[in-house]
Amino acid sequence: MKLVILDRDGTINADRDDYVKSSAEWLPLPGALEAIARLNQAGWHVVVATNQSGIGRGLFDMETLNAMHSKMHSLLAAVGGRVDAVFFCPHTPADACDCRKPAAGLFHRIGERYGIDLRFWESVCRFWGPSICPRVKARAWCCWSSTSPRWRLFCCPR
Repeated sequence: MKLVILDRDGTINADRDDYVKSSAEWLPLPGALEAIARLNQAGWHVVVATNQSGIGRGLFDMETLNAMHSKMHSLLAAVGGRVDAVFFCPHTPADACDCRKPAAGLFHRIGERYGIDLRFWESVCRFWGPSICPRVKARAWCCWSSTSPRWRLFCCPR
């Protein structure tokens, strides 16, 4: 199995300082959906791991989050792509949960679902987002391929 884990806001769709709070505000970044489709066509499973503290802050509810993800899935299908699963943290930083990135909880859950040991996350990929690749101001993700059983860290320039 080949697996790629992507962040959502700022990687797949445009991010907002005041949070993406509705499906109308969920706007794909140019080329992002097509890139996911190319990953799928190359045999990669794509999973999203995203912090959605707007839920914990009362800015939107689960129904709205589901509508955003439904829009993402529909737009992906239109270009021949798919996201196999979305894992999200609804908590605020003050909640001190284990699932809010950069904590490892979401990645442990992804690993359990796909039968992959993601315990490495805490030591190898602790830094999510631009800080891991400061020279190119990139977001980062890790990929697992059963044909080459090791993790690789990739940076995607913005």
